[in-house]
Amino acid sequence: MPRFLTQLTETLRLEATSVPFPGDAIGATAARHGADLLRLGFTVSQVVHDYGDICQAITALAVEREAPISVEEFHTLNRCLDTAIAEAVTEHARVTAQTRSAEETERLGHAAHELRDILNTAVLAFHTLKRGAVAINGSTGAILGRNLMNLRGVIDRTRLVYLGSVSVFFLFLTTRVVESRRWR
Repeated sequence: MPRFLTQLTETLRLEATSVPFPGDAIGATAARHGADLLRLGFTVSQVVHDYGDICQAITALAVEREAPISVEEFHTLNRCLDTAIAEAVTEHARVTAQTRSAEETERLGHAAHELRDILNTAVLAFHTLKRGAVAINGSTGAILGRNLMNLRGVIDRTRLVYLGSVSVFFLFLTTRVVESRRWR
């Protein structure tokens, strides 16, 4: 937040000159701040409130010191806060989606490995039964039956993972749309 306050001060100072402060600097700093807050366990709501608290502190301080804020200065403050909030929330959502996507990929990998193991055991039992060397009512038939039931269980669990993956994918697409419509 100190970096944002420094950039806000520079923006306010440079608004009166012919060389305005680059708006993307505030956005880049805010994006880092959003990612940092996510790593610390903050929610999107807390990220937004963090910037709202700055607005409240600035206006309260201005009243306390009897330092009026002009309409132009307040407009600049709101523009900077809007940019910062949008970038911080976008980055927070992007990192969240990326993390969830990686977690889902790992879960799918574990499910695929589990399916392979169960299927290999079932195929071995099937081939043994097919050769006729053992009876289907014995332990080999029980192994085949158990593994078929395990396959059903893994597939049922994997459907839930798939639905979660689809949700993460659409969350990722949504963050891309939001990024493409950034406030300027």
